Amino acid sequence: MKSWRIIFTGTDDAFFNMALDEALLLSCQRGTSPSVLRLYLWEPPAVSMGYFQSAEKTVDLKKCKDRGIHVVRRITGGRAVLHQNEITYSVCASGDDLAQLGENTIQTYQKLSLALLESMCILGIEGEWVKLSRGKKLFSLPHIFSVPCFVSSSRYEITVEGKKLIGSAQRRFSFQDHQGRKDSFIQHGSILMGKGKYSLAELLPDEISMEMVKQNLDERSTNMEKILKRRIKPEEIISALKRGFEKFFASRMENSKVSEEELKMAQGLKKKKYLSDKWNLRR
Repeated sequence: MKSWRIIFTGTDDAFFNMALDEALLLSCQRGTSPSVLRLYLWEPPAVSMGYFQSAEKTVDLKKCKDRGIHVVRRITGGRAVLHQNEITYSVCASGDDLAQLGENTIQTYQKLSLALLESMCILGIEGEWVKLSRGKKLFSLPHIFSVPCFVSSSRYEITVEGKKLIGSAQRRFSFQDHQGRKDSFIQHGSILMGKGKYSLAELLPDEISMEMVKQNLDERSTNMEKILKRRIKPEEIISALKRGFEKFFASRMENSKVSEEELKMAQGLKKKKYLSDKWNLRR
């Protein structure tokens, strides 16, 4: 039976959260860590942009600054996400672990979605994964590149009664080690716990219709508290994810902590990469 690490790192700012995700990916690539499921929270609230997005076309930086909202760029693709009142998961793996987790992007999306669905069932949430056919239009507004993540659905994301509950983004890497060329991946996503103080619609550039986006966000997304009709604690979700992943992957999810080397890597990445305008604000 394979063993995974499951790590709850609590609450941190956007820059450290993204840096630590990358540090854990590097640990997997170097063979110093098995597959990792990390769970974490954000404080203060933050907007994360997809790797390929233009900062100036995605969010209004002044609006974010005025509200104390950080803006950071992810190493994964996808669209902008406002992180507040959520628990975020990330999964990193490489090498032999990919036989269990999927040999390509779609396989991995599917398997992780099924593990997430198993976890949601433990909480009493009956969801389904989205399987869109080719050519189906996701969203009709202009500026599709800047449309928020929770307005649209892509393959193998989790919905409840047609509304998105968990949005995910993934990126695969190819790297060289002493045994030859190998693949690795990171997938992370937002599990919405409740309604937040802000709406991403109010943080978009002025040329994008705030009211139209806000309406679409309200119509196309949901959260755990709305579904369960009660407050939910992060500890409940962490427990359910541990049990759900153990069951689906027939693996041991062993409680773990960030190593000193991983912490050092994350601190370096935060300082040199994720705090830099060169990374975050590039066009």
